[in-house]
Amino acid sequence: MLSTSSSFWRDNRVALPLGALAVALAALVRFVIPYEREISSVWMLLVKVTPQLAALACVAWLDVAWARRLRLHLVALPAIFLGFLCYFVPATFMTALDMVDGTAEFEDLYLHVVVFVPFIMIALALAYRVGGGSREGVLRVGAAMTILQLSGLEDLVAVMLNSRLDGIPEVWDWAHHITVRLGHVATRNEAYAFIAVHVVLAVLALAVPRRLFAALGRRLRPGRRPAG
Repeated sequence: MLSTSSSFWRDNRVALPLGALAVALAALVRFVIPYEREISSVWMLLVKVTPQLAALACVAWLDVAWARRLRLHLVALPAIFLGFLCYFVPATFMTALDMVDGTAEFEDLYLHVVVFVPFIMIALALAYRVGGGSREGVLRVGAAMTILQLSGLEDLVAVMLNSRLDGIPEVWDWAHHITVRLGHVATRNEAYAFIAVHVVLAVLALAVPRRLFAALGRRLRPGRRPAG
């Protein structure tokens, strides 16, 4: 329940700047830096992930009381669904048809999918938050989804479903997001290990008790002297 002194701008003073930052970063990624499949460095990978991280943080700091008062769930969630239904779905079909006609390449489809994956992640986080989910829950789920997004799981499933391939490739030279972090093109076994580590990290992001994070924060706090 909102108090009489409650203010939309004050109660969302963290969420609103983060939302504006997410929009600005998305525009930077889409229209300023090279919009291409290949990732040239770890820094470029981080830049491309920052819009969704800022958006997830915006959702986490969204004031739930105001969201309910504004009936945000009745506006934002149908709007997100319509965006997916009326843009991403037909655009995916049209890009696939253009590939058949030879007027588009696989990279065009890839870049299209790269956009709607964060779209879905943010939509899920927003649905959880406006439904009363905690800030901690949004941050945990957002972190886990981002880790899994970058884990290489999608690459593994893609090659497993690709009937044109004779098994899983020995060298993963197409997985640029893995290459830039390892410093070299991953072998199959390195890719397996890379994926396994990320899955474990995602599980930890979801399951590690809050008290352990609090204890770590106290240990790392500058100027704190041990008791005794």
